[in-house]
Amino acid sequence: MELLYGLLDWLYYGVIAPFFRFLSQTLTLIFLKPLEMLGVPVGLQVALIAVLTAVLAFRIRSWLRVEEKVREFNERFAEKRKAQQDLQLISDWKSRDALYRATDEELNHEYNTFLAYHYARYVLVYLLPLFLILAWLNNYFSEPWLIARFGKPFVILLPDNRLGAQGLSVTFIFLLVYVVSLIIGFRIKKYRRS
Repeated sequence: MELLYGLLDWLYYGVIAPFFRFLSQTLTLIFLKPLEMLGVPVGLQVALIAVLTAVLAFRIRSWLRVEEKVREFNERFAEKRKAQQDLQLISDWKSRDALYRATDEELNHEYNTFLAYHYARYVLVYLLPLFLILAWLNNYFSEPWLIARFGKPFVILLPDNRLGAQGLSVTFIFLLVYVVSLIIGFRIKKYRRS
């Protein structure tokens, strides 16, 4: 067991952690440092990164050919459903019932398999970039850094209000802009198709 723990420690501390540190430093040099030098406010920096993350999600979606796979599945599934409905032409009810149950199980299995792969693709497309970029931003714009810069752990401070909201966090701004960017992106794709 100690050998396994040693191997996992080496894998994490020797490979995974250094890779993500390097990736974080690279992203910071490419995106955040130039924006800081241009004097872009922190909230706008987070919003721009959220938009770029949404663009990345659409690129990953394209690379994984999600729409093609969904279309292929729908066509294949519709053909099998049509073939299953042709079983109504069989006069022997016992044979028809047995074939119907067998094809129904096959359709259920194929549909469940499709859903599992579809869910995995959506995690890769939307959630993985979201979590990784958000972890990077929350590490870079850490709470102590925000307190030192703005006096509170928020990117945008709000005036006193009845709700008691003091400000908008990195996570809130990122998620809001990311979701809105995805919605706009899907609208643009839909508009281009029509």
